[in-house]
Amino acid sequence: MINGIYWTDTEAGTINHCDPDGTNVQPLIVGLTSPLGIAVDAAERKLYWADYGTHKVQRANLDGSAQQDLVIDLPMPRHMALDPIAGHVYWTDSVANKVQRCDLEGANLVDLVTNIPGAGIALDLAGGKMYWADPFVGMKNLRANLDGSDIEDLTTGLGVHVGIALDVPNSRMYWADAETDKVQSSKLDGTDVQDLIVGGGGPRCVMLHLAAGQMIWTGVASDAICRANVDGTQVETLVENHGAPRGLALVTDA
Repeated sequence: MINGIYWTDTEAGTINHCDPDGTNVQPLIVGLTSPLGIAVDAAERKLYWADYGTHKVQRANLDGSAQQDLVIDLPMPRHMALDPIAGHVYWTDSVANKVQRCDLEGANLVDLVTNIPGAGIALDLAGGKMYWADPFVGMKNLRANLDGSDIEDLTTGLGVHVGIALDVPNSRMYWADAETDKVQSSKLDGTDVQDLIVGGGGPRCVMLHLAAGQMIWTGVASDAICRANVDGTQVETLVENHGAPRGLALVTDA
């Protein structure tokens, strides 16, 4: 059980898994408080997540066993991304107003960006860039080098957007905006903003399955996980009536 969709449920306090078509839904980890961001290292069979209720970044095996605390006493860790090659986990914190990073084992905690509220984060490892959202003060998307230098404002005038995904080969960025109830896209420099999904059920996170030309998102208002083509066509519901789905990760052979 590696391939498929992994997601956090902040209402149930669980991390869940289903097959790529939305079937065989099952909880992997229970008894959490408010898990939000999630990332998967499929090669090492590890699952990483942020729990803002317990103020921790944690990890476990993909089957839910061997749960570990990596970093504790964080104000509000939200979303995360992995650089398994360099051995780093990145996350945003919307109370500390930081983007932070540590080793995959939890050591060497570093503040990369300070004084900017942070939500969803995505990495362009080949380009040496990280992208994240400020949905609370600046209402914009930003990017910087992986060490936090050379911060740029990208798309501005957004709502409460808390999830970002990248299509680096096609130079596109995608995000979910729960306030405007949209999934949107732009070029990586923030230009050419397009509405892809209007009426997304309170979308909170979006991820891409580039090989299939699809995007998947969670809707807190709809309590659902949905899928569509990356141009917004052929919308379908994969998982229904499932608490408060938030963070997403996808593992697939293709």
